Formats: sequence, structure tokens, C-alpha cells
Amino acid sequence: MIRILLVDDHELVRRGVAELLESETDLVVVGEAGSVTEALRCAARVDADVAVLDVRMPDGDGIELCRELRDRLPALRCLVLTSDDATRADAIRAGAAGFLLKQVLGLTLVDAVRAVASGGSFLDGDGPEMVDHR
Repeated sequence: MIRILLVDDHELVRRGVAELLESETDLVVVGEAGSVTEALRCAARVDADVAVLDVRMPDGDGIELCRELRDRLPALRCLVLTSDDATRADAIRAGAAGFLLKQVLGLTLVDAVRAVASGGSFLDGDGPEMVDHR
């Protein structure tokens, strides 16, 4: 079972993504957060494999959150799901294993979560890729 933490400041987005992911038998959402502060608290409580992160939040950004989560929980894999393509390089430098734009198809998001959870990387729905985080 792949355990997922969802972080987005829009409740409707979180609900939709959670419903999509949990329709798969091997995926479960173990935590949700609407801010950077909530995400850090939640991540410390749940044992997630993958964090799906938005970039823009009311109290910070998902790029710095990715960096902080990777520092605190090195086994946690981060997948950035955003409407802002300009943040792709920053997300990868911060340690994100995946980057998708929000207009991606649902099945592509599911594939990306699985690829990231298994140790691979996934960029813009192009399929699994390996990204050097050095």
C-alpha cells in the first residue's frame, strides 16, 4: 500500500485528488494539509511514502516545504502538483522526485505517485524518468 500526504490550500482540490487516488486499491491518503505549517505537523504524525505538494500556499511555498520535508524525513518522496510550470527546476533542486501540472489527466497522476513511491521520478506526464538530485 502506498501512503500519501496531500498538501494544497484548496480543500476542493484535496478532496478531488484524494478521491481519485483512493479509487486505486494500492493507494491510501493518510493525511491532508492546507498550509505549510499543517503539512509539517501532519508529516511528523503520519508515515507517508509520498507527499503530493502544491507550490502556492498561504504561509509559504511548496518548494521550501519540499526541501524541509526531505531534510526531516529523507525517505519521504515529494511530488509537486501545481499550475505554475515556472517552478519545475526549483522543485527538482529542492529534492522533488516528480513534477506535474494540475491539468494532467487523473491516471497520469496515479502513475506518477506509483513511480515516485517506487524510487523513480516523473516529470510533466512524460513518464518515469530518473533525476539526479545532486
